[in-house]
Amino acid sequence: MKPFIRWYGSKEEDLEAILPLVPEKIRHYYEPFAGGGACFLAVNADRYFINDKCRELILAYRIIKKGNRMMNIYLDVINNAWKKADEVFESVKGEILNLKALCDVGKYRDRSDLAKDVAGFAKTLNYSKIFGRRLSEKECLTVSISHNLVNAIIEMRKQDELKEQMVEGNLKLAFKTGIYDYIAELYNDCEQKDSLKYAAFIFLMGYSEKGLFSKDECGCFCTPYAGKKLNGAYMDDMISDIKSSELSARLAKTEITYWNFPTFLKNIDCTEEDFIFIDPPENCISKEEFTTYTSFSDSQHRALADFLLNKTKAKWMLTVKESSNILDLYQGKGLRMIPVRRRKHYMIITNY
Repeated sequence: MKPFIRWYGSKEEDLEAILPLVPEKIRHYYEPFAGGGACFLAVNADRYFINDKCRELILAYRIIKKGNRMMNIYLDVINNAWKKADEVFESVKGEILNLKALCDVGKYRDRSDLAKDVAGFAKTLNYSKIFGRRLSEKECLTVSISHNLVNAIIEMRKQDELKEQMVEGNLKLAFKTGIYDYIAELYNDCEQKDSLKYAAFIFLMGYSEKGLFSKDECGCFCTPYAGKKLNGAYMDDMISDIKSSELSARLAKTEITYWNFPTFLKNIDCTEEDFIFIDPPENCISKEEFTTYTSFSDSQHRALADFLLNKTKAKWMLTVKESSNILDLYQGKGLRMIPVRRRKHYMIITNY
């Protein structure tokens, strides 16, 4: 099974290196940093115990485990809207290009004049042609689309002459960013128990920059759209996986928690027949990569090493970036330390 939620730091592309090293027979599988669940979904065990500190992620896992019918309906609506947006853009592309042309020849004295005409155009868009059914009483879809189109038109005016294909690509990106931002508004406005919230969450993770889940100071989701590369990507396979009997069977024998990792590890009672897969959060290194995202400190690495080396009987595997701190903690302890070829300075450490 493939991950049904896109998540920053996913190990899906590293499974080729990870899976040959996983024990053949596992009684209980434990994972304190589940994320998108690439390893969890690829490894066979009698029972599973997965955990993550991100409450929103874990609640999404739980609602999928319950087989929430309304969430599945909303997922289909959003996915179909993402496809339909392509058709709608093509049908109105001429009008948008005309607005850009008027801006280029200086018709608009300032941003507000352009914004009025773009907003007037956006109001002619038929909501039902994109979404089929109304997801919210708020009329924010046209506002979101017009805001992004205005930004794109003004930004292109600052640049040297662009090829027609580039212009159309930038305008389509703005149009689809408007759809993405609208879904983000729906997510932020929904109550915690609302099925629409988790459908929106799964969509946003599928299309956010690097699969990051980040919040602003007000606690609202704020990761931007990943851009042109995902304009023509759809969630059909992901939705099919979420509805599959195979995933349902896996989640039926899985306990899902959202504790911090010391609490999770403290509450597991492992034997030599059990396996712990540990993939700590990767540090983000700049504002562009969202420094608010969860990182893993040196002191946390020391606490983790103390547990793995001294407090568990289970077989365990740690995937981690090589550093002097990591080498100090694990080197010379009779462990296997295996470089991951496709990732520079990355390694797999096992106690078996």
